[in-house]
Amino acid sequence: MYANTTLSYTEAAAYVDAALVHTRATHGPDAAIACAVVGSSGELIAFGAMDGTGALPRRLAARKAYSSVLFKRDTAAVKEAVDSGAIMMERLGDDELIAIAGGLPIVIDGRIVGGIGVSGMAPAQDGVIAESAAQTLRS
Repeated sequence: MYANTTLSYTEAAAYVDAALVHTRATHGPDAAIACAVVGSSGELIAFGAMDGTGALPRRLAARKAYSSVLFKRDTAAVKEAVDSGAIMMERLGDDELIAIAGGLPIVIDGRIVGGIGVSGMAPAQDGVIAESAAQTLRS
């Protein structure tokens, strides 16, 4: 039998909150990021953005989370695969997929149950924020 395990809204919202708290603590109250959490099929479950976050980071956060689930790896690794030619994004026919750091799958008991995407800072910083949020909830 096939069982599809995914995050609840409460769990997903906790990841969003952790990302926003981490960003305020490390980058100050004027930092502006968006965080999206998707379920195991890439569907949006929870979203949050700091005051002053523009439209583009809001959109990219959801795409990063979605991409991390579909590729089953963090989006920094997806970018490396695209840059090396191992993945040809244009052949996949999905305009929502993105290859830029800041997204990672959420794995519980060895299963991908969702993904988190952060956008608004430099891509490497987005990735650190996403990882920090994930680590906070693993602890």
